[in-house]
Order: sequence, then C-alpha cells, then structure tokens
Amino acid sequence: MTKSKKQLRELHSAKEAAQATNDRLDTCNDAYTSGAFKYLRLLVHALAAAQFSYGIYYHYFRVHWPKDLQDEEELKARWGGKFKYLTFLDVILQALYHSLALLNDLFGDNTVNVATKSKLRSVRDYVFSALAFPVAHNVCISFWVIYMWDRELIFPSALDAIFPSWLNHVVHTNVALLAVMDMFTCFRRYPSRLAGVTGNISFILLYIIWLHIVRYFSGEWVYPILEVLPMPLRYLFLALLVGFNLVCYLLGEYCNSVVWAQEFQLLQRQQKIKQG
Repeated sequence: MTKSKKQLRELHSAKEAAQATNDRLDTCNDAYTSGAFKYLRLLVHALAAAQFSYGIYYHYFRVHWPKDLQDEEELKARWGGKFKYLTFLDVILQALYHSLALLNDLFGDNTVNVATKSKLRSVRDYVFSALAFPVAHNVCISFWVIYMWDRELIFPSALDAIFPSWLNHVVHTNVALLAVMDMFTCFRRYPSRLAGVTGNISFILLYIIWLHIVRYFSGEWVYPILEVLPMPLRYLFLALLVGFNLVCYLLGEYCNSVVWAQEFQLLQRQQKIKQG
C-alpha cells in the first residue's frame, strides 16, 4: 500500500513536470511566433533580401572598370566576370538565403520543436548552417584583416573611384552582421556534423577549383595576393581558407547552441519525459 502511494506520487510528479515543460514551450512559442518578435524576424529577412538583391544589381550593372583599364581587364572579365569573386558569390548566396527565410516566415514554420514538417524551414536551416553563416564570416573577417594589412592585395585603392563605400560594406560587412541578427531571431537545429561539414567544405573546394579554372584561361589570379605569394605559401593560403571556413561553421554551431540553450534544454527534457 505504501509502495503504491509512492508510485502514485512519482507518477503525479512526472505528469506535473511534463505539464510544466509543455507550458514553458508553449510560452516560448507564443512569444516567438507572434507579436513583436515575429515582426522583427520578418523585418530582418525582408530588409536583408532587398538590400542584397539591390547590391547584386548595382554591383553587376553599375560598377565598371575605368576606360583606361578596360583593355587590361578584358580577358579576365570574359572568364568568370564578377562571378569569380567570392564576395559577389556570397552576396548572391545571402540574397537567396534571406529570400528563402522570408518565404518560410510567410508560408512555413518557425515554432520551437524537435523536428519540423516544413520543407522550407529544413532547407533554410541547412543553407544557413552549412553555407550562409560560415561563408559570410569568412568573407567579412578575411577581407578586413587583409585590407588592414595591405589593402592593395585585396581591394586596390583604384577601386575607390568606381566601388562606393556603401556597397563595400554591403558585400563585406553586412553579410556577417545580418547573419548574426538572423541567428538571434530564428530558432534552428543544426544538421548532423557530417552533413554540415560536407556542405561547408564542398562549397569552398568548388570555389578554389573555380579560381584555378579562371587562372588557367585568363593567365592571372583573381586576387592580387595570390599573384605575390610563392607557390607553397599560395597553397598554404588556400588551405587556410578552407580551414577558416570550417572554423566559421563550428563557430556558428556553437553560437547557435548558446543563443538557444534554454529552448534546447526544454526540448531535451520533453523528449526524456516522452521516452520515460
């Protein structure tokens, strides 16, 4: 009889714990999917998609080499054009990502849950994790570090006359800032480490192959820094580019686990209760 009462008390406590966990998750979802937080997320994605889309248009159609340099750049322009620059490819990636995130805000799912049934959200989360966040931070940090060391190696001063400073910040600064803002407004579960790292490394390796294709047909490296480095240092630099892109992926994974630590704990508790 005593044992039976103890079991009943334990069962009652378990039900109370399960109800408390579900209530806290419901509270999180109410705050996260409605009201000010919902509109903040929508605003971030709408402004980012519009900004990066306009940046692509201006970069592609309005930024041109001065007439006295057009002959010198003609061959290079034929091979890859502006698509040979990682910054230009990244701003396209960011525009696509934030447009996808905006579509998910309007038609998909943003709830805090273990697994989503929304295909839009699944694709959004993978693209952000494996590509958008790490490439944005790779571009931003690499560019500004080299720029402060010797800007002629990455962004020659001659470009100041044709490349406005606001566009420079759109493609080299805002990509990382908006990725951080997105992380704080979008709950997501990162993919498995293998799936995320595979997508991350594949992207940057394909870009390095593309760099060599452009070099083969144009006779010049895309970035001046690759011209001045001897071969061993050049490939060490490219290996560091791959490694740093991976570091940026791991950084995003860690930051996501810290930002959404409370929600992950509630979901883990909910799963344990269901399994128990």
